[in-house]
Amino acid sequence: MQELMKNQADQEERENEQAGRGMEWDRNIHGPRGIGGWLIVVLIGMIISMFLVAKQLFGKTLPALFTDSEVVRIETWWFREIYDAEWTTILTFDAVFEGLTIFYCCYVIIEFLREKPIVPRLMIIFYSMNLLGIIIETCLLLTTVEAVREEIIASYWSVGVALGVCLVWIPYFKMSARVENTFLNNWKSY
Repeated sequence: MQELMKNQADQEERENEQAGRGMEWDRNIHGPRGIGGWLIVVLIGMIISMFLVAKQLFGKTLPALFTDSEVVRIETWWFREIYDAEWTTILTFDAVFEGLTIFYCCYVIIEFLREKPIVPRLMIIFYSMNLLGIIIETCLLLTTVEAVREEIIASYWSVGVALGVCLVWIPYFKMSARVENTFLNNWKSY
């Protein structure tokens, strides 16, 4: 009986010792942690997306929007110039959407590098809003009277790509052990 009480006291002492030190990170028990693995791909993709959207905004959308107040000039996939005043709506939507996307990407990248718990939610919002924005742009393009066939095909392709990205990365941010360990679990030490 005394040995049983002694073993119990030793076990309580070990538990108190662990509670005082805090739980240490053990990769074999808790899984991978930190920005690595597929999270590197996501981070690089966010950075590249931010620069590509900025290039599109400042290289094509804004110059096309402010070229002429009456007629807007658009370059199609075949580099033919099409003049149509109804493109102004699409270009205005693009300019606002792309500008907000750049600022949102900057915010998400900063929070991503700081490993904040809100990052998985921000990434899911980013992917969902990107898909929604592309669908809205495609609907605007379809309602344009003089829409160019190449632009509509490119819009459908963009919707497909954005949908594919959502189907891959949203479940990853919901179910990945690395995402949970990196952003959601607050461990005191590695």
